[in-house]
Amino acid sequence: MPKRMATRVSTTATDEPEREVLEFEFGVRAYPPTKVGGYWRIRWEEDRRARDTTAKSRAAAVAKATDIVERVGRGLGTSGGKALGSALVAHYLDPDRRPPRVASWSDRHRDEQTRYCDLYVLPVIGDVQCRQLTRMDFRQILGQAPTASVAKHLRACLSGLVNAGLEEGYLLVRQDVLRGVRWQGEAASAEPSDHAITEDEIPTVDATHALAKATADLTQVWWRELEILLVAYSGMRWGEHVALTAGQVSTSRRRIHIDRQVVETRSGLNETLPKGRRRRSTMYPAFTPGGVDLAVLVERRLGELPADGLLFPAPRGGWARRSNYGRNVWDPAARLVVWPRGGRSWAWTFHSLRHVFATWAIHDPGIPIEDLSRLMGHSSTRVTQDIYIHIRSDIYDRFFEATG
Repeated sequence: MPKRMATRVSTTATDEPEREVLEFEFGVRAYPPTKVGGYWRIRWEEDRRARDTTAKSRAAAVAKATDIVERVGRGLGTSGGKALGSALVAHYLDPDRRPPRVASWSDRHRDEQTRYCDLYVLPVIGDVQCRQLTRMDFRQILGQAPTASVAKHLRACLSGLVNAGLEEGYLLVRQDVLRGVRWQGEAASAEPSDHAITEDEIPTVDATHALAKATADLTQVWWRELEILLVAYSGMRWGEHVALTAGQVSTSRRRIHIDRQVVETRSGLNETLPKGRRRRSTMYPAFTPGGVDLAVLVERRLGELPADGLLFPAPRGGWARRSNYGRNVWDPAARLVVWPRGGRSWAWTFHSLRHVFATWAIHDPGIPIEDLSRLMGHSSTRVTQDIYIHIRSDIYDRFFEATG
């Protein structure tokens, strides 16, 4: 506890010498029971009004008074500690509360935070007073995570929740509820320290082209092949490609302007800014490494559409849903071309196509890492380097030959 809030305990003489009055900072006092078995009474002034509460024992009175001292000293209302964990969660999720460093949450992030709170947080602390929350409660919450990935995101959710609670006065620094709270799952020690991917996680050129052709053959929709190849050689994310309209594509410079994405939440499909709110432009090659004339396919598709027409709509029009696409297009095509599996799911996912673009751009056209980072929409070149720079070991061969 900060020194300015340190508890001062002294004994004050009264009409009954055997009774002691405990004095604390900011005028907080604890009075002993007037009879055996009675309650201690804590009194203080808050918002120019006299307040009081009770405690069953001297130790409980000291604990409550210490809590009140810290809240009064920080200018926080003492009611926050009495509030239940459900109130803390509601405050954290309140759209009118400004989260740190950003003006607002994206729809996807808000949906994720709400889901984590509903599934993991509220069942544990929803009915517990905030001032009674301890590390054990938060260990129990994090311990529910089924995988290391979920645990990582849940830990971040808890960190944001605690910070919001500290700012509003639901929690106090001395509670220290997150110190030493770690996920204890079996895979915890195997969780990678960064976002680096391995070469096995990147579809090969042949596999990518085979899947693209299979999606067109199975659906009898020619532009399904273009869909896979354009994503694989432009680095678009799922939501960005779903929102892509003809007006965002410039065929003269083979450029795609990414200024929106579609996110799927529990409330439905919504159009928002791209991830990280970073508008950007990316590009596609005239020919794919597999020899497909991508520029011609793009021009053919644009010739079928108005400027606001979606390049890759759902079968009945409008934005495509990931689940429907996976069930009706991706899964049948992946089975047909015998893509590898990783457990119950495919080893390569739609997002893996983004890795195809990044590794191809670095090692074939030889695009500088700074330029690739901008094309991918990464927050910094460090992110791009951590994910991709190690993929091809021939970087060492090229350096050796260039400096020999």
